Amino acid sequence: MEFKVKEELRRLMIKKRNSMDLNKKAEWDNKITSQLIESSFYKNAKIIFTYVSFGSEVDTHYFIKYALNDKKVLCVPKIISKNGIMKAFRINSLGDLKAGSFGIPEPEDCSIEITPSKMDLILMPGLVFDRGGGRVGYGAGFYDRFLYGAGKKASKVALAYDFQLLNKIPSDKFDIKADAIITNKEIIIL
Repeated sequence: MEFKVKEELRRLMIKKRNSMDLNKKAEWDNKITSQLIESSFYKNAKIIFTYVSFGSEVDTHYFIKYALNDKKVLCVPKIISKNGIMKAFRINSLGDLKAGSFGIPEPEDCSIEITPSKMDLILMPGLVFDRGGGRVGYGAGFYDRFLYGAGKKASKVALAYDFQLLNKIPSDKFDIKADAIITNKEIIIL
């Protein structure tokens, strides 16, 4: 039953996110990015892992440029195998990225891997979140497997539009929760 509920939430949220007005999306992306940059999560982080936004996700491209210019060590995901293995590699610019697995931009040069245990801040994508830090991703389990190795050191922060936030969503024992959620309307610290 939980699987069906998650699948329905995914389907509905992708449809809603994809139908956003592009001007409103840009406004909300700017608001979320500003709140992130001004947060202690960002200010106290030296090594940051961020997803590279794709499609209608909260845009991270401006954040990536800003963090690199701010001399943060920035790493992004690369899918190593379709059976759920994802690793993080350091980048120096958005130019280091090429379309990879699922068409998502990934680092082309994989010479500097950074393990999750070394990260101070991890930005989490997702489709649906709840006020307890629960997250429904895209269903492949890449992030839950990856985040399992992060331990307590890294702050796990989800970026989402306010309509992606529900009071409660289904979760299981393997789901890794966010420590904070930044939306265009609020910051929830858990």
